Amino acid sequence: MADRRTEISLRAAGLALLVGTALGGCEATRGVAELTDLATKPGDPKPFVLETRPQDPKYIPIGTTATRQAKRKTVDEFKKLEAELEAKRISNEAAGTQAQGLGKTPPPAPAVLPTD
Repeated sequence: MADRRTEISLRAAGLALLVGTALGGCEATRGVAELTDLATKPGDPKPFVLETRPQDPKYIPIGTTATRQAKRKTVDEFKKLEAELEAKRISNEAAGTQAQGLGKTPPPAPAVLPTD
């Protein structure tokens, strides 16, 4: 009895593995899967996607270096950026100090029970 259950479960697992492999992207079985509504074709992109993305994107393949020139920042731009970062650092340190102070509150006193 247990051998029959094992055989059935192994067949079911094998069938599931076979179907999963077949539907995993193989072009020959993809057509059959689409005909039986087990898989769908990707739809056309929405109009806002077509409007916001360039028609001819300039991709840089992996392993190559960019050949375009980056805009150089002036000394004043660097000083302004440094001042902004320093102000943010001071703000973060103040928030951290405040949080540490809030975490050091004394525990509440136990409730006083009335005596009869």
